[in-house]
Amino acid sequence: MARLWVALAALLCLFCTDLARADDQAWQRGQVMYHKGWNGQAACVRCHGNQGQGKEEGGLQAPPLAGKPDRQHLQRALLDGVGSNGQLLHPLMPRYHIDAAGLDDLLAYLSVIGKDTPGLTDTVLRVGVSLPDNVYGAAIQAGLNKAFDQVANGVYGRKLELLVNPAPDQVFVEVASLQSGVQAASSSRIEVNLLSVIGPLPAPGLASFSDTLTVNSFHLLPPVREQVSALLVQAALDARDVASNNRATQQLTLIYDQGNDPALHVLLKELRQQARDNHQSLREQIWSAKARQPGEAVIYLGSPANLREVLAATGEGLVYASAIHTGPASLQLPPAQAARLRLLLPWRTSSPVFDLPAAYSDAASAAAMVLIETLKRSGRQLGHAELLQQLNQLRDFTIPEFGVISFHSGQHHGSRGGQLLAVDVEHGIFKVLRRW
Repeated sequence: MARLWVALAALLCLFCTDLARADDQAWQRGQVMYHKGWNGQAACVRCHGNQGQGKEEGGLQAPPLAGKPDRQHLQRALLDGVGSNGQLLHPLMPRYHIDAAGLDDLLAYLSVIGKDTPGLTDTVLRVGVSLPDNVYGAAIQAGLNKAFDQVANGVYGRKLELLVNPAPDQVFVEVASLQSGVQAASSSRIEVNLLSVIGPLPAPGLASFSDTLTVNSFHLLPPVREQVSALLVQAALDARDVASNNRATQQLTLIYDQGNDPALHVLLKELRQQARDNHQSLREQIWSAKARQPGEAVIYLGSPANLREVLAATGEGLVYASAIHTGPASLQLPPAQAARLRLLLPWRTSSPVFDLPAAYSDAASAAAMVLIETLKRSGRQLGHAELLQQLNQLRDFTIPEFGVISFHSGQHHGSRGGQLLAVDVEHGIFKVLRRW
């Protein structure tokens, strides 16, 4: 008999666990509906607020929804536009097409909305950052703390508390995280949790060509296609400086690794057109150790592991590449090879001479300053929707030394600036040759 009771208890535990998971999934689906709408119809958050508290919209006061509204009353309001008092609701209240399952999900979310916003209290706002345990992680953390020190007393009474490598439900916003292939897998979870991501940074030595962003992700850096385009323009400028005939066609070799990255193929198509517009003849080549293109300038989009061989195989011509893609490998070259490198860093630094961790620290400070500015604009009544709105409305925000940041709902790459660098391998630093 005792064994029977143990077995029944175990089954009951599993059953309750499954119910809890189902409930979690229900309110999470309801959260997406509340904040993003469904079937192309308006989202509840626009009029009823990010915490379901109700707010004024178009001169009308939308009522609060947080709590446990009566299912029948909610159904009549959504489908028929009839209030709990039996009166017709204002025409601005949409008449929704929602099925029973969707209504259950929305009710589940309304029962928990407003009770807690992760990472946000009356006195603290917790900021998350995902970092490796290395010099770049330490530099990014230092850059964030430097910016947060400027608002040591907090923003509207809330002190900013930095958490390194937290769970998404521990923080209100994520800032200046170092991206890798692993982070991309969590983007859908971040989007569902409505967690805004400000100023994520590409990991050094990692080549990525995709500009795909989630609706909650705001990059300070230019799109990859603009970064590579800047390399083509710089190669054309350098060629005209030494050519007697500015209309002569410049011969360029574009080297990249073999692979099936769709983003790379889209990028290559755009580069071919731009090269024709720049009077450049673009010879494309998948990298092989047997390749030899002496004397021509090179745009290199391949792995940093092959950088030394590429320089050895391309004679005396300049080699243009991304400072992020090449990473520390550019500082491990023989001086004669390093002298031929022209690297693009897609942001501006506070000093014309720097090492790569210092550059990451500057970018992290800039991301933190964007957060601080949007928090100030959001006001004391803060929520995810308010922060997202202010980020989308940020225009011409100047960050000293870094540049001007602008976002809008269709453009989440904030800056258009960068720097052309030379490499000093003897001192392990980079030197700015040109800014734009």
